Amino acid sequence: KSLLAASADDLEKLAETWDTSAYRFDTTTAPLTIESGKIDLPPTPAGEQTALGAAIGDVLDRHASGRVLGVLLLSDGAQRAVAPNDLPPQVAARRMAAENIPLYTFTFGKSGGSDRADLAIDDLLTNESIFAEAPTEVRGQLSSPGFANQRVAVQLLWENADRKMEVVDTVQIDTQNGKQSLPILLRHTPQTPGEYKVTLRVDPREGELVTTNNEASTFVTVRKGGVNVLYLVGAKRIGGGPGPEQRFVRAALAQSPDIVVERRLLNYQPAEVDLREVFQKGDVDVVILDDVDARALSLSSWQALAELVRGGAGLMMTGGYHSFGPGGFRETPLADVLPIDIGPAQRQSFDEPLRTDVQLRGPVRMRPAAPLGVRHPIMQLSDVGRTILSVDESGSSATDRIVHPTDSAAVWNELPPLDGANLFDRRDLKPNAAVLAEADDSRRHPLLVAGQPGDGRVLAFAGDSTWRWQMQGLGDAHRRFWRQAVLWLAKKDEQTEGQVWIKLAGRRVMRGTRVDFTLGAENSRGEPVLAARPTVTLETPDGRTVDVRPTKSGDHWSAIFRETDKPGDYRIRVTANDGAQQLGTAEARFLVPDQDVELDRPAAEPSLMAQLAEMTAAAGGKALAPEELPTLLATLAAEPPKLLEEVVAKVTYWDTWPFFLAFVTLLGTEWYLRKRWGLV
Repeated sequence: KSLLAASADDLEKLAETWDTSAYRFDTTTAPLTIESGKIDLPPTPAGEQTALGAAIGDVLDRHASGRVLGVLLLSDGAQRAVAPNDLPPQVAARRMAAENIPLYTFTFGKSGGSDRADLAIDDLLTNESIFAEAPTEVRGQLSSPGFANQRVAVQLLWENADRKMEVVDTVQIDTQNGKQSLPILLRHTPQTPGEYKVTLRVDPREGELVTTNNEASTFVTVRKGGVNVLYLVGAKRIGGGPGPEQRFVRAALAQSPDIVVERRLLNYQPAEVDLREVFQKGDVDVVILDDVDARALSLSSWQALAELVRGGAGLMMTGGYHSFGPGGFRETPLADVLPIDIGPAQRQSFDEPLRTDVQLRGPVRMRPAAPLGVRHPIMQLSDVGRTILSVDESGSSATDRIVHPTDSAAVWNELPPLDGANLFDRRDLKPNAAVLAEADDSRRHPLLVAGQPGDGRVLAFAGDSTWRWQMQGLGDAHRRFWRQAVLWLAKKDEQTEGQVWIKLAGRRVMRGTRVDFTLGAENSRGEPVLAARPTVTLETPDGRTVDVRPTKSGDHWSAIFRETDKPGDYRIRVTANDGAQQLGTAEARFLVPDQDVELDRPAAEPSLMAQLAEMTAAAGGKALAPEELPTLLATLAAEPPKLLEEVVAKVTYWDTWPFFLAFVTLLGTEWYLRKRWGLV
């Protein structure tokens, strides 16, 4: 203000010759009154942002109808803006250079901000979707300029059932020299499913200019009934190491957020690994044995696994050279829980040639077995698609997804055959066994057999090459088959209620930015309910309710919310109906932090101001010290910038008298000759 007051006389002289305008800017740009060279400034700088690029662009747009001879920018040079006001200042400076407009910059304030004392929580990281009774890590960064060699306490706060924040973990951190960011790691084990607010907080200390950055929050969803799968893989078999099936199966299951897979490779060294404690602990919901020989685990481990299955866990043994009878399971406790009887003399030793009498030679086409397999939830593969990768002559590729009819049998007919399978005979099925899938051959060899020993469930799958489904573009069918098999083994098929869901692009949103989210409805098998009609409302921090209109996008809905100008918690509510039937409701929250973008980094950036001026140097732009402002105004008043205009001159010879005379002479000569030669 003092500098502008000292420059009033020079500004008044400049205004006698040229039109002068003054603007203040923060989030937006607003004109200021100039009287006798004095600019009427507001009493305090109350803006919440510094949108340098947007301000320069707006000023140029306001004067697009005239010729701008120069722009004087008085600022600290620190762009502190969020979308949609975050236009890079360099973009506006390039526009000025293209229009031959000089930019004169004057930088105010100190750079670096090293003398500012501040404790701040940065980079809050945690999984947005976790499972109940599973330990969860919450990470962050603590910056502490001005508080060197002090010990500060960082707390983890977790929302309880009453929507109140309570401290669940605390860590003491030594700030050391106070200049670098220090890592934060806190833990908590949620017990109840639901959506919870999570906060990292450090208590404010005397001398802090800004306290809004002393905590950071987000939201997490705690899910019920996450399925824990222990995937045991045999590392040795005839012809090589582990087969490709286990890689593809684990990748397919990894696409389901509610299924957690732990893989263990059993290389038979040392022999008879003891997993008795793992099975007795009861944390495993489903165990998958992929070509695991009986000698891989100790006898007590197999006994513990059998008891785990009878107690309610699921077990699936897949085909392989060392599975079922060839794997030596006739003499193990698993023989009692498998749904097939293992005959004598089926053992396949590692040092012997491959036996063909215990294997079903491929190709083997797999199909649902009537009557149970046709209706069983594992075998339902309707509404899946084939992904085809096509390459044209130019070498570019395009991916197409073809959706088949809803008939599950049509999908099974599309699946490529298995390379082979273990040989199951129908005479070897136990009384409670149910054949879900069989080979498409004359003897209809069983391929997938289900059993229920005690309270558990068991699947005996003779194949080990479903990975070919993925390779042939039917990844949806492959994923659905294995997901449904695991959920059936874990008894999740007994949950018949549907599910309405919301997915947000992020749980922390900067003030003023838009929020993108998707929503939809699924049945108990995870299939989208295409006829669902959602109703979406959003509650703002001040209690206001806003209706949001979603847009259909494939098998789900998309929506956008833009009114995020107030800090606090926002709540999205979705209700989905299928005609008169209500499918369910869902809620999700996101947070707009109470962040002061100006004071979080209260430091000048003279390098940016110099860069912007340099970009218009060809037009005369330059970076100046603030005290040079009166001198520049006096110079501009005495010698204003040269006005360079490009003039395009268009010369037409038709409008000149020599051309006209030549044209008349040519016409007269032509008429004379025609007359003389008797042509007219």
